[in-house]
Amino acid sequence: MPSDPAATIVFDLIGVLAEPSWRELSVDMSLDRWRLLKTGEITDEAFWSAEEAAAYRRVLRLRPDRVALLRELRARGRRIVAASNLASGWADHLAQSPGGSLVDAWVISARVGAAKPDPRFFAALAAAAPVGARFIDDTRANCAAAAAAGFDARWAWPGRDLAALTS
Repeated sequence: MPSDPAATIVFDLIGVLAEPSWRELSVDMSLDRWRLLKTGEITDEAFWSAEEAAAYRRVLRLRPDRVALLRELRARGRRIVAASNLASGWADHLAQSPGGSLVDAWVISARVGAAKPDPRFFAALAAAAPVGARFIDDTRANCAAAAAAGFDARWAWPGRDLAALTS
């Protein structure tokens, strides 16, 4: 891992680099089960039906415009880290999808055992990205927690120019 924070950009996945949210496909929006899934306490299979799981994997992707941005950042020598509250299998799917190879490290809540904004998530992130690195997320609470952990947090609200947040 490079020690220069300016060399690394940390991105959230769903809502920033990837789409759609599981909430857009789920009939039963159980936030209790989501909490268990995103911290790795249950598997994808226990979260929803096999049909819903298959449907989600068919549409889950890194957005093409975001892949283009990642390519541009990599061409400028930037290191890319994905840091997301996500099921492990969903992260594996994204890592193998077009553009997934542009990500240098994946910090996934289900693997960490803690989800943003929990400080334990940011302690795990600090092993993959230097403190002070740019951190881009679509949730204000996650940005506040990242800033408290020493990252240079930027809130990516819907429609915000993501490229502008990377410089």
